[in-house]
Amino acid sequence: MPELPEVETIRRDLHAHLCGSTIHGLSVVHPGVVLGTPETFTDAVVGRRIVGSGRRGKVMWLDLEDGHAIAIHLRMSGQALLVDEGAPRPPHTHLIADLGGRRALLYVDPRRFGRLEIIDPCAPQASVLLRNIGPDALSADLCAETLRTAAAGRRIGIKQFLLDQRFISGIGNIYAAEILHRVPLGPATPAGRVTRAEMERILEQTHAVLGEAIAACGTTLADARYRSALGRSGEFACMLRVYGREGEPCRTEGCTARIQRRTSGGRSTYLCPACQRAGRRRRA
Repeated sequence: MPELPEVETIRRDLHAHLCGSTIHGLSVVHPGVVLGTPETFTDAVVGRRIVGSGRRGKVMWLDLEDGHAIAIHLRMSGQALLVDEGAPRPPHTHLIADLGGRRALLYVDPRRFGRLEIIDPCAPQASVLLRNIGPDALSADLCAETLRTAAAGRRIGIKQFLLDQRFISGIGNIYAAEILHRVPLGPATPAGRVTRAEMERILEQTHAVLGEAIAACGTTLADARYRSALGRSGEFACMLRVYGREGEPCRTEGCTARIQRRTSGGRSTYLCPACQRAGRRRRA
């Protein structure tokens, strides 16, 4: 958390409210959150106007007028928040950008795993945050055959494959579970044994699930950790079919099974044992 839908929601907030704004000042409270020195980072952004935004997987960026961009990877607990200038700073605020017009952009991160980097969006291989990231899960250029080629010969479970950002970027634990339930396919099914029809179905449901989650502004769980840049909660939690629903009835019409919580690839996962019988082949 946050995954692609949450990052895309934040990116859209920032794009709508920051494009055209100039960064008048920058305060790096905790140097560890920026790649490179705070001085170099500050020199690269202060006085620059924000002219656009972008995203690949879970990494988003704000385009600057000189061709560079501020890349942000929120990782486990990072937040990018737009607040009124002078408003009380939340705990764990590690970076403050003065945007003028009585606004500020804060980077807040209790666990301090997230990072910010000055990048050239046209040269992702030169970026620490982007160089090892595969195609975006919603990219129009991503096809089932590309995923099958990447999965060929791999014995890891299909869920673990979807979580590996080198192969497809943006999917995390929540949405991988939801996607595989809709396919339906067991999370432990070896990635290398997934058929072309199943991979096409995975890609189809990836677009469906992520699209619905973006429309709902992401998923805010019971810990209330995720908020959009404007402080809104995501509403997709009430639409989850398996994630976090251990012991509850499956929501597939006609299914009487209850959702189970298991371990797959060293991580907890949720599934319907009837709909997603591991290794069972179903028509897409």
